[in-house]
Amino acid sequence: MRTFNTINFIHVVLSVSICFYSCDGKANRIEAEKAYIAAVDAYEDEQYAGSLEHVRHAIKLDRNFYQASFLEGKILFFSGEMEQAQKIFSKLSSRYPAFIEAKIWNIRCLIIKGDLETAKKLLDKELSYNQTDWRIYSLYSLVAQKENNYEERLAMNRKAESMLTDSAGVYIDMAIIWRTIGLKDRAQIYLKKAQIVSDSNISISELEGALNQLFQE
Repeated sequence: MRTFNTINFIHVVLSVSICFYSCDGKANRIEAEKAYIAAVDAYEDEQYAGSLEHVRHAIKLDRNFYQASFLEGKILFFSGEMEQAQKIFSKLSSRYPAFIEAKIWNIRCLIIKGDLETAKKLLDKELSYNQTDWRIYSLYSLVAQKENNYEERLAMNRKAESMLTDSAGVYIDMAIIWRTIGLKDRAQIYLKKAQIVSDSNISISELEGALNQLFQE
């Protein structure tokens, strides 16, 4: 009887503990997300000190909040703390191999620090399975600039330009989607983006005219 009561008591204690930590973890996540939003707002206003305080609070509440860690790296980058920023981006790149943004920023830091050999190795590796991201070619161009290789710099910028040109169709399609659901202002934003990256001389008014004609039919 005593053994049965002891087992029941252990089960109750474990259940209460699991519930407590589960609820506590959920509360921490909510608070972490609030702190992260505050950090993003401050970051967009270029208030880096305040943003850093908020984002570190978010990370303290949730150690697996990788978006917050990424923001911390960007804040440190723009605050001139290149070494610390690069370590954060490198850690995120290793832990989350599919996190392309972290890889891009890690390489950017390496280039600025002057570690061109490591940067080129990482760029070569990334390019082997990601050949459509214009930022990779742009980073190659930055390396070429550091090496005073103007031919390579021009070639890589042309590659980046071609990738951006291909994205014009995506922006136009996004404009059509926003126009379909009645958000004309949002559609216009994407038409402007399409015009910027397009290799044609078509104007915003011409794009808008074509879009309006499409919806009149």
